[in-house]
Amino acid sequence: MSEQGGGVKPGNGGKGNAQAQKAAATQPSEAADGTGEPAGRLGGEAQALGYTQGRGVRAGWGRYLVAPRPMGMLGGGVPPIEAAALFALLEEDPDVEPVAQLRPSRPRGLGAITEPHSACPPVAVVTMPEQRARALAANPQVVVEIDQPLAYTPTPTISADMGTAVPVVDPMLAITLEEPGTVRLRVVGGDGQAVAGAHVWAIDSSIPVHGVTGRDGQVSLTLAAGTSDTLQGLYVRPVSGYWPLRTGRPDLTEGGEAVVEVQALAETFEGFPGRALTGWGAQAMRLHQIPPTYRGHGIKVALMDSGVNTAHPDLKESVRHGHDFTTTVGGAGDGTWGRDATGHGTWCAGVIAAADSRTGITGIASEAELHALKLFPGGHVSDLLRAVDYCVTHDIDIAQINLAYAFPSQLMAWKLLDAHAAGITVIAPAGDTAGPLTQPAALPGVLVVGALAHTGTYPPTAPLAAVQPPWPGPYPAPFTPTWPGVDLVAPGAAVITTALGDGYTPADGTAVAAAHVTGLAALLLAHHDHLRTQVMPRIPARADHLYTLLRTACRSLPGADPARVGAGIADAPTALGIPASWQQDYRSEQMSAEAGAYPRS
Repeated sequence: MSEQGGGVKPGNGGKGNAQAQKAAATQPSEAADGTGEPAGRLGGEAQALGYTQGRGVRAGWGRYLVAPRPMGMLGGGVPPIEAAALFALLEEDPDVEPVAQLRPSRPRGLGAITEPHSACPPVAVVTMPEQRARALAANPQVVVEIDQPLAYTPTPTISADMGTAVPVVDPMLAITLEEPGTVRLRVVGGDGQAVAGAHVWAIDSSIPVHGVTGRDGQVSLTLAAGTSDTLQGLYVRPVSGYWPLRTGRPDLTEGGEAVVEVQALAETFEGFPGRALTGWGAQAMRLHQIPPTYRGHGIKVALMDSGVNTAHPDLKESVRHGHDFTTTVGGAGDGTWGRDATGHGTWCAGVIAAADSRTGITGIASEAELHALKLFPGGHVSDLLRAVDYCVTHDIDIAQINLAYAFPSQLMAWKLLDAHAAGITVIAPAGDTAGPLTQPAALPGVLVVGALAHTGTYPPTAPLAAVQPPWPGPYPAPFTPTWPGVDLVAPGAAVITTALGDGYTPADGTAVAAAHVTGLAALLLAHHDHLRTQVMPRIPARADHLYTLLRTACRSLPGADPARVGAGIADAPTALGIPASWQQDYRSEQMSAEAGAYPRS
């Protein structure tokens, strides 16, 4: 299933009308510095947009977003410029290379009637020199932003020992060896079987070194600035089937090879994956105390991530729609969204919508319709704008945005206003920063989710075991943000979910926590008495009501910093309005089934 037509138009036309458009746009504008000095006219010279003659060598080119500033955002006396006139000027400029034009998409049905005007204007994606971009940005009639690449949040500082941070050295300051050393590792399971495809990181004199094990479980790591004696930490993360591992300096054998043993999930959860697992996250949110008929049928969820592994047995029926926005602008984007580039999207998809096959895991809203919108690797903010338009035109109910960008974007803020106007609930992870919120989580109208961990839910050798508190129970995960802005928290550490291939893996991160809230939100839209029986149209009030239900149905975490946990942990029975008597009866019936649901620590 591909993006509907009309959302993206190639920027290669309109030059025949450029002179007429420029001649019609003759209103003066104020200088960008607010002095009131005229910056020129939008006439033949187009000086108001920073256009001059005689530009020379192309250097320092970048990719930018250019749009007319909406009328309501213009200062007094500053006239608007039409998008067609602006785009024609860009196309005529020899130092600007148009890439695409993004046209706003309108919601269908009642949403289109109540919100006829888009907050986000049409956007031109162009490449041009930084000097030209600065000249354009100086005009108050125009919005110019860098088309930032999308990425996941930065990895927090690694701790070699509890409470001891390992700083990352600037590579320019590293003292390298004339002949770098090599450490050979072999990763095996408890039965001695080789673990292929495992990611291995070694902290060598504060410089991380990465490798991936082959079919024989072996990997060689080149130590450019140290030796095996100076290794400060070793981290192993198998793709599926095993717990991640953190250890100190490896014990090398006489042949120079270190054998690292990782613990299988089946050793922790008896009979898994043949026996279905109710994880600690589902129990913490009391999802096991809601009727089994609550499955989110009829609700559309968009997951903006790295794609989804649709070949997984638990996802092949749940994820039948999507689009790959990392392909050429205007391309089909079909099919490739079903191949996950990182595994991250598959983690979240499993939490939300893994099928109930009575084995492995079951998603919170297993009958929801999940759309995989692929934005990584290679995606930019312009692609995220297109993905939000996809949500508007495809009647998406809930959009989870897992990717981030470095600097605030006014265009993205306006685009999310359009999503809200279409009645779309936008959910985003707070970011794995252990500091401030990421973008776009920091934008208004986004439900921001932080991550909880739980003591005893991972083996002693797992990385999180070194930083868990001495008291039992849930606690803010060490990577969840510490700055204000989190609305609520959900399980985001040691969560067993779907992986690349056909297996399962423990997953950590605020995106995993956000997936729990996305799944619960789907249940609310499908089964909450008010949202279901009132048949609320796709208008902002629908999204606002859902936000309120989720935030007010949280349990507080005594002793936790409110800046880190917001309203607390989302509680499913409270949010859904399930009577306490039913919860108690159902809980009594399930006591034996829940035995052994938590991993043995």
